[in-house]
Amino acid sequence: MALLVVALVALAACAKQVVTDQLSPTDSFAPTVGLVEPLACVDTTCPAPFTSCPGVPGVCTTNLDSDISNCGACGAACPESTSLNGTFVCSGGKCKLGCQAFYADCNNLVADGCETETYEDDNNCGGCGVVCPSDKPCWRGACGCPNGLTRCGNDCKNLQSDQLNCGACGEICKEPASAADPRWKCGPSVTPPNTTWTCGNGECTLNCKPQFGDCNKNFCGDGCEIDFRNDPNNCGSCGNACGPGQACEGGRCLCPSGTTRCGDECVDIKSDPGHCGFCYSRCPGPSRARPGRPVTGGPSCEDGVCKYVCKPGYADCDGQVSNGCEVDLSTDQANCGACGTACRAGEGQPCVGGKCLTKACEPPRAPR
Repeated sequence: MALLVVALVALAACAKQVVTDQLSPTDSFAPTVGLVEPLACVDTTCPAPFTSCPGVPGVCTTNLDSDISNCGACGAACPESTSLNGTFVCSGGKCKLGCQAFYADCNNLVADGCETETYEDDNNCGGCGVVCPSDKPCWRGACGCPNGLTRCGNDCKNLQSDQLNCGACGEICKEPASAADPRWKCGPSVTPPNTTWTCGNGECTLNCKPQFGDCNKNFCGDGCEIDFRNDPNNCGSCGNACGPGQACEGGRCLCPSGTTRCGDECVDIKSDPGHCGFCYSRCPGPSRARPGRPVTGGPSCEDGVCKYVCKPGYADCDGQVSNGCEVDLSTDQANCGACGTACRAGEGQPCVGGKCLTKACEPPRAPR
């Protein structure tokens, strides 16, 4: 009796908060996520760090740990700043200064923001307090040059390909001053068409200009005779021919406006029955004659949707695309002129030219 009284008191305490009809009976061990235990009281307290802030829609929708307008407490907005090489963020309920790439707040003073540039600062290389050795100055936030690059002044250069530092720092790749220079491979001071001096493998030599090619292997004759930007037979490189209907634009084989590239073809996916709606989507239905069955229609693509179009005088009366337009409307007694228009076949009435054959009725006999 005492236990019953305690239960009734607890039930009264919950009052209207008791939920007793949302837990479905089950014989399994499946989790009851989202269901309320019988006799459990409804809790209206927001779990940390969520809360309900004035002016914010919903209940428990504000995260005080990360909301920049309500950081740590409702209405506690972080400062707005775009001139300190960074912006404020809310993290852990506190406003913190988030620095832009290659900037840092090394003096921990919010007033001057992210005051330190870490891109090439030898004392703060990539981060506060990172000091580079004297022989490895800071470059792009790291001490020393990466493998394959050499320090030239305040920068790291690739001596194998840099036009201004070809083979050595400060060595500019340009036309030799002397006609006797052995690098004139086509003769003293001979510069074939569409050629220029470029740095490769650390050497300055005469080569094709960018976007041009020597496809006929006659460099000293006609130079780099092919313009890869617009040659449909050598588009982007020697021997790369564009497909039917394609044009070479900017070194790429492109299809005309309104068409789509499907393999080596330019097709209109709105009207091509072999590529209807998208590439290689072939419309169903017979399109070629077979023994004893002439071609009476064919697949059609209209605005990207497959259809089957019958030739004049034929119809698809059974709705089966597999057998095409199976009915000859000019002779079919069951479908004479149109699907479902039947002649009186039992009385021998034929279908001729799409019409059930008729004749004038005999006049009625006069009564005797």
